[in-house]
Amino acid sequence: MPAKVFSRALLPTMIATALASTAVYAQGNDECVELEGTPPGLYATSDQGRIFLIKDGEVVELGPGEASFADESSLKCIKIPPKFLDWPCGTEAALGRMFNTYTIDDLKTDNQMKEIVQRYFDVPEVLTPILNWVDGEYSAIFPYNDILQFSSPEYWYLNDSMNSVMNPKRPRSLLLSLYVGTNQVVIDNNIIDALRAELGSDQIPVAFLFNDSNTVPVSYYGANATLEEVLKGFIERGIKVAEAPMWWLGDYSLKPTITEFEKYFDIPALDDISAEKQASLRLELETYGFSRKPLLVNVLAGSDSMVLDQPERARVAASLGMGLQTALFFIEEDAHLARCGPGTPVDTSGIAGATTPISGPSVTPDSPASLQVPAPLPASLPAPAPVPAPVPVPAPDPVSPS
Repeated sequence: MPAKVFSRALLPTMIATALASTAVYAQGNDECVELEGTPPGLYATSDQGRIFLIKDGEVVELGPGEASFADESSLKCIKIPPKFLDWPCGTEAALGRMFNTYTIDDLKTDNQMKEIVQRYFDVPEVLTPILNWVDGEYSAIFPYNDILQFSSPEYWYLNDSMNSVMNPKRPRSLLLSLYVGTNQVVIDNNIIDALRAELGSDQIPVAFLFNDSNTVPVSYYGANATLEEVLKGFIERGIKVAEAPMWWLGDYSLKPTITEFEKYFDIPALDDISAEKQASLRLELETYGFSRKPLLVNVLAGSDSMVLDQPERARVAASLGMGLQTALFFIEEDAHLARCGPGTPVDTSGIAGATTPISGPSVTPDSPASLQVPAPLPASLPAPAPVPAPVPVPAPDPVSPS
């Protein structure tokens, strides 16, 4: 998520009371700036999760790897963090964690997309520079048919039906999410056909998302993934689900039931929520659903627990018969190194301990098929349902920026 500057924002429960009682679900303006040198002041950065800085009614929201600067007169997000904020990335632990890198100029074959994928699975090594794809950066332009060679029904996120997949705030490039732990390439099926129609061309800008070796698409758990499966996979095998790319536009990971939420979180009864709060939440949900923000769940390594940001919103949504669209975030023990680049987490040996150990992948696309299939889910969990085929996306109606 890009750093955002805005006057009033929806903040996590723990700091919401610091702002006005009627916080607006507002999206930020692209007001990040480039600093000249390193002027004196306060610098802040986020390794993982989100940080909110507040000064004179203005709020800066930071996502992973983003930075901000404040002095007596201003508070702003900054485009290029000073080098002293990147100290973790030069450590032996970070260098040992990260995959090798190369540039687009190093590609040697005519099928560049296939070579990028193969180099990720075989070495692994990833294409640099690491893109700020949210701002529209992409790796290269590829023909539609070259992209389709990796077509599959797998997916790493879902999109709220109330929110157009071609929202004006969404970048006009196609995301390809790669998973070395399971040797999978997952095309953003939510976007590809709508993007092709909007561009009026078969030449598609593509941004590659290289994931850590312990990351899987949510479809790894089947079409109806549950919080129990996701939590158990993270606790017992160190597996994390890839984050939904743009949760502030309604992207989400899975849709738990209110019963699932009650199993893991303290969800207040309707009678325990004030009438004023219920009315406010109903109005917001009936107007926008979860298209502006899903429920957010942080899964915490080492504590075997999860944190839900808005239990009252979950209860009111359930009372309206709505599905509880939920975006997942995983907080690992080496979170301060995660933003340095994709790789193998320090305390993780790979999916089910079978692929991508610290020294590199032991499984390649040419290995026996039996080695390329992740280990089955624990016996105590139900077998995953079949993954549905992607639903064709019609050309979008024009949408005005909100």
